[in-house]
Amino acid sequence: MDTLIPLGCSPASTAIGLLLEALGASDSYDYLPVRRLPSPAIHVPERDALIVATSAASPLFAAQIEAVAAEHHLDVVLLRVGEARRGGPIGVDVALGSLPCAVWAERGFTLYHDAGSAWLVPALFGAAVSVSPDGFCLEMIPPYASLTERENGIQRAAHACNRILQPAEVR
Repeated sequence: MDTLIPLGCSPASTAIGLLLEALGASDSYDYLPVRRLPSPAIHVPERDALIVATSAASPLFAAQIEAVAAEHHLDVVLLRVGEARRGGPIGVDVALGSLPCAVWAERGFTLYHDAGSAWLVPALFGAAVSVSPDGFCLEMIPPYASLTERENGIQRAAHACNRILQPAEVR
């Protein structure tokens, strides 16, 4: 028995793809080098967003995303995919630079899925970021009513990524 992992399928590309799908982004995007970010980022101009992935643990690069968001007036999302290969949650640091006021930045968020939408959620309760065709939107009320619902949504997001990364058997 041989195993095959589809070409181009990495935790980083899969996590970025999940966000692009939630954003309703249907164009082709190039990876662009952005000074101060750990790796090339995907620029989604119609959503005023930069999405970048790293396997580095927090807090590496957390301060840099806020500076990039302020400099370019873009929402910058740093996906931390170190645990994704093992089915773990996808960590997120976010800096919303497209807001009409100052940059809003938080770290230690997690990718969350519910019945048809994606969110970036905090460790417990508090402001969350919805991910939709409108872009990344700061919401004062998270999409869950209990920590159990939060954990279920985080696991759904992790399973969505892991399902794509599972090797296929070839005989």
